[in-house]
Amino acid sequence: MRLWFALATAALIATMPVSALPAVAQSTPPDPVRALKQQFRTERGVQISEVTRLTRDGRTLLRMRAGGRLQFGPSGAVASDGLWQEAPDPATLKKREGTDDELVRIELINVGGNRYLSGLDFGFYPAARGKTWVRTKSPRGVEADAATISTQTIDVFDPAVLKTVLKGTTGRPVSGGFLYRGSVSYAQLYQAARNVYAVPLRGAAVEELHKMKIAWRLWTDPTGLPTRLMTSEASGGKGLPILSRTDTRYTDWGSHVLVIAPPADEVVDEKELKLPDLAELLDRLEPNELISALNARQDGDDSSSRARTSAH
Repeated sequence: MRLWFALATAALIATMPVSALPAVAQSTPPDPVRALKQQFRTERGVQISEVTRLTRDGRTLLRMRAGGRLQFGPSGAVASDGLWQEAPDPATLKKREGTDDELVRIELINVGGNRYLSGLDFGFYPAARGKTWVRTKSPRGVEADAATISTQTIDVFDPAVLKTVLKGTTGRPVSGGFLYRGSVSYAQLYQAARNVYAVPLRGAAVEELHKMKIAWRLWTDPTGLPTRLMTSEASGGKGLPILSRTDTRYTDWGSHVLVIAPPADEVVDEKELKLPDLAELLDRLEPNELISALNARQDGDDSSSRARTSAH
């Protein structure tokens, strides 16, 4: 009886159309690099949202949110816009009550070989009065660098970088797709995309680049497209290191994205302000470092101003 049942079942399955068979979980992960390249279409893109936290000895030094959109073209990223914003935890906010500290909020647009920033206080420059955006030229080769709107050191939108990061790893099936994990050195990232990492790593010894490593976990959907990237790395040299953790989500792959420059009458060029190379500053510093530097500078300016007022 059991033999007849087994034969009958086998015969029934053999005659069933493929669509009627129950779905079987995909065990072999698709190629994320190939999936990424298939997204490179005119005026198509992806949404980015992330949280970065810097800690030292368990104490939070800085917490910030970043997010925006990346626009693709046939060969990769061509434009982006986004926002960096401080997001202090409740304890930090309470400490800052009654002080002059303001939450930093910087908007960015990268399009047409230019970068536009809004939110920096350049009001003391006569040329900047009445303007809300400062324009700077993007370094060659990184016109739409995703790092401009993301604090992630790993640029998952660069096929060469993504291939380097995933080398030697295998995706493990998880709910909703696959999970990859591993670590990558700054030396490997530099070899994968020298134009992107040349400025931030300028002056670093080769030995140091091999020692500087980023631990990462990457989730993809069933087609191989990244949906989440978590990274952590320590820095700071002597003493207690600073630990940086970033959690980034990628959504709306293939959505229509068209980034446009701000209105011309709202823009002032950095050359008119006689600023240092703002584009190089952006590439040399991580966004969180830039915010810290700007806060420190603002604090120094405020202290000097108060001292002058007291003197009078």
